[in-house]
Amino acid sequence: MNSYQYDLVVIGAGPGGMEAAQYAGQKGLKVALVSNTKIGGRAVWSSLVPSKAWLALAEKIDGLRQLSGMGANAKGYELDLGQLRQRIGEQSQLASGIRLKELEAAGVHFNFGNGKITATHTVKVSAESEPAYSLSARNIIIASGSGPRFLPDAKPNKNRIYAPKIAPAIPEIPKSLVVAGGGVTGTEYAYAFAALGSKVTVLQSGDQLLPRVDAEVAEAFRLYLERHYNITFHPGKAIRSMEQQGDKVVATTISNQTFEADYGFIAIGRTPDLSFFEPEVLPLELTASKMVAIDEFGRTNIPNIYAVGDITGTPMTANRASMQARVAVQHILEGDNRKLRPGYFIEAAYTNPPIAQIGDMQAEAGTEFIVRPFNGLLKANMMGEAEGMLKLKIRKNDGHILGAAGFGAHFTDVLGIIQLAMNNDISFEKLRAIPLAHPSISEVISVL
Repeated sequence: MNSYQYDLVVIGAGPGGMEAAQYAGQKGLKVALVSNTKIGGRAVWSSLVPSKAWLALAEKIDGLRQLSGMGANAKGYELDLGQLRQRIGEQSQLASGIRLKELEAAGVHFNFGNGKITATHTVKVSAESEPAYSLSARNIIIASGSGPRFLPDAKPNKNRIYAPKIAPAIPEIPKSLVVAGGGVTGTEYAYAFAALGSKVTVLQSGDQLLPRVDAEVAEAFRLYLERHYNITFHPGKAIRSMEQQGDKVVATTISNQTFEADYGFIAIGRTPDLSFFEPEVLPLELTASKMVAIDEFGRTNIPNIYAVGDITGTPMTANRASMQARVAVQHILEGDNRKLRPGYFIEAAYTNPPIAQIGDMQAEAGTEFIVRPFNGLLKANMMGEAEGMLKLKIRKNDGHILGAAGFGAHFTDVLGIIQLAMNNDISFEKLRAIPLAHPSISEVISVL
């Protein structure tokens, strides 16, 4: 078996893997990238880009409806799912192509196939109809990502039951749709289909929509969606099965309650891709939830092996994976003296309006909450989008922001300002003293 020498081998070409390989290459390391997908990974080709294309279409349709209350009428449009599928393919190709050129410019060596760590410094690469070979490196970064979770009796069939990866293949906008899952993906697709005309029923296992979001904000958002769209949420209704019966889909909960619709959609979570190692070969430590255990630098229990992204747990977001990748590469280069440090990450569902959170929103001693509605903002009212809220968690003794959550027009942009303050220890009083643009949504931070 042939063997090659590298400073770093990266397994996985999703957001975390691409960032790690490109950043390391730009810093002068000899890097090999191993991937069993096209550049971009599942995010570009199966989940993130396709879902955002659906959401962009839904938001545009929403915008047409909102014009009727703003002095214009936009009547009549025709959905073309074939064109949408083409656009998804084009956007995935564009995103992949851009990163491919950047990786090539950074001097990254590509290895397409399945990567498996066979020793602490060795990765075996195997692909169909080609001889396997090994890559040797001083360090390894695992960024293998995650895949969708299904149940034995609840799986997509590409006919009437769908999941995010195959959503572009749906032949029509369903008259009715039952969605299993009340997390980010389930909520995004529920909104998108409802905005495009479907009657949507969401079955969620927990008592709260978007369980990682502040409970008050999540409940206000649920009520918003039910008021404005043909969506009904059913908390505490975890599914046991979803099956096609003729031209209908029947979802059955663990309490034997049934829900019927024309189509079904499954988005009940994701599981880490641990195919890169064999436990009996590599003593890699996992957490109780079967994620790869890491320290603040991204190191696993094996010092020269790092892990980033979905395989390290929640939040499973591209921005977190990318930052983890940079931190890991800087630690490889500079050890504990590295300049980059893990920060606060924004978690968002890109509905219209978006809902998002950053930091910790649990009540605790020595903290207080400040809630600011959008209905007092001139910009929000002019846009016809005055429903929304910002909820802040402040440490009383120094005014530092510990967390923020909310929803509303351009809310992720608002959180970007708060993220900057949180990651640079800028107090809320200093932040709100800045005269932000007027009129703007960002004024929700500085309004008296």
